Amino acid sequence: MLIQPILLPFAGDVGRWGAAKGPGAIMEAGIALALAEAGHTLAEPVVAGLARGTRVRDQVTNIGRLAAQVSDAVAAAIGEGRFPLVLEGNCTGAVGPAGGVARAKGGCGIVWYDAHGDMHSLATTGTGLLGGMPYAVCLGWEFDDWREAAGLSRPVRAEAAALLGASDLDPEEEAALAANPIARLDAAEMGSDAAERTEALLAPRAAEAPGWYMHIDLDVAGPDNVPGALTPAPLWPARGDLIASIAAAAKAVPLACLGLAAYDPSGDPSGRGARLAIDMALAALGGDAA
Repeated sequence: MLIQPILLPFAGDVGRWGAAKGPGAIMEAGIALALAEAGHTLAEPVVAGLARGTRVRDQVTNIGRLAAQVSDAVAAAIGEGRFPLVLEGNCTGAVGPAGGVARAKGGCGIVWYDAHGDMHSLATTGTGLLGGMPYAVCLGWEFDDWREAAGLSRPVRAEAAALLGASDLDPEEEAALAANPIARLDAAEMGSDAAERTEALLAPRAAEAPGWYMHIDLDVAGPDNVPGALTPAPLWPARGDLIASIAAAAKAVPLACLGLAAYDPSGDPSGRGARLAIDMALAALGGDAA
């Protein structure tokens, strides 16, 4: 497979700090070499950025501008027969890849691995954290300007959406999941049969979208596997079960793009989280995950 790495070294619209360093750290940990050894070919990375003088006061506008760049890169890669691998600073970076898939494929479904739902709107959030809203943005529940800047002209349909590995959902997110037909497999349900349960959950929905984006927030693996996460999970699947689930999900839907997000290397001096990110990519794209 010809893989196009796309780097978004921003946490929200903030660079050079915290999880904004995650994409570079995952690259430095050897993800390109690992994928090459698994038989893939990698193109030169594309890096999104905010040029000096283009930043505005509104954070959502800045994030939307970054999303537009990522969307362009993802759509171009798919159009040229490359598979986009997006390394995102945090989960706000997920809207751009979804938009790129929708533009290139005519629609987008989402498999979202996360300890959290990221499904808040301004009306439901208790913190105002934009990182808790990007899945809601993709679903059309908040910030239409952000979604449209990312090229996601039509929201992702709930029938083409799934949340896997969650263990820390607010009551408002539980209510949203109850009110919408979003597929769900919580961390507590991901045991030794995680691959089988994942395939059974997703395969019936595969035709709901012509292309699917898989988003993985590394905190889904828990603080033992990803030290230093901003919002560590209270419960998480065993490492091998999670990897098996990711591999099964990639086979169950027509996967068009993979995104890895929310890794802060400053809290992980041994690089455990970066190595996990590499194994997640190998599982989704094909290869030997340790």
